[in-house]
Amino acid sequence: MDNDFFIDYMDMDEYQRQLVDRKIDKSMVVTGSAGSGKSVIALHKAKQVAQITDDFAIVVFTKTLKRYFEDGIKQLGLKNVYHYNGWSKRNVKYLIVDEIQDFSQNEIEEMKRCAEICFFFGDTAQSIMSFKEGGTQDVETTAYNMHVSPLPLYFNYRLTIENAEVAIKVFDDNLGTKYKRNGEKPKVLNFPSFDAQLDEIIRIVQNRALTNVGILMPFNTKETASRSHIRDSKLSVEYVHDYLLNKGVPNEFKYNANQSTTMDLDFHSTNIKIMTWFCAKGLQFKDVFIPGCYIDEEGKRKSLYVAITRGSERLYILHSNNLSNFFDQVSPECWDSNEEVEDI
Repeated sequence: MDNDFFIDYMDMDEYQRQLVDRKIDKSMVVTGSAGSGKSVIALHKAKQVAQITDDFAIVVFTKTLKRYFEDGIKQLGLKNVYHYNGWSKRNVKYLIVDEIQDFSQNEIEEMKRCAEICFFFGDTAQSIMSFKEGGTQDVETTAYNMHVSPLPLYFNYRLTIENAEVAIKVFDDNLGTKYKRNGEKPKVLNFPSFDAQLDEIIRIVQNRALTNVGILMPFNTKETASRSHIRDSKLSVEYVHDYLLNKGVPNEFKYNANQSTTMDLDFHSTNIKIMTWFCAKGLQFKDVFIPGCYIDEEGKRKSLYVAITRGSERLYILHSNNLSNFFDQVSPECWDSNEEVEDI
């Protein structure tokens, strides 16, 4: 995990500091794109609350994000972080919730009843749980129902301008965000087979001595990938985990199977992390690889957007002569391909 998981107050921009400086006697809803610092603000508010009481809870949507948050808050001497389904829903004075856009109206109302003061953080563009029963509630509606104005974060510090340009085209929106820095062009690499894609990922990681890597997949297990419309068991966390182990490449992973979770993640280690597009919500890696990028099912567009926006430095998209049509609007000048990059 990067050492900048928690950013010091003096390293924040004006808008971030204004939110940190707000008194903690009223509820607030903070909005911002992927990489704008919402989770950092959430941690600062938790730190402020913890200085006066331990009557608070930090709730996140996924088990993976809970593990990531746990590692981050240990640096601050904090506690009380929960995965939503593992939270007892006991009454607290303060409730801090990240990824609020993935909860339903009923769930949000339940959380509000459990706390005197709520600090909610989210990004409607990253809402990928529309299939859940009851749907989801966008961040702006949540703020309206709480009779507060949503508080925006304007700058994106995670994405380079080059990576953001691809993400914007995939999502087909300008996202209203300002990006601060340049970086390498994303790589779109074509190989004859999925295994060849994985071999190239291994080569790049080893040649460039990469130590903060996420490999993001559309499906959890071989079985669920086989039952998808693509019918390819290889497009799964489980397959990639096994393949890398057989190649002698240490890795850590998280996937769900039969309503149970298999997770082996240590965000302080330098091992490759493998998880689904969905489970990567809220996380950050310096280098992100998205192999098997064939899926063009419209319901997966937001999930792919989430995956693309996890990388703070380099983005690699791999396919085998069948790149997803989600990238049709991306100009060839926006990325490098095999033909242009002989040796990375």
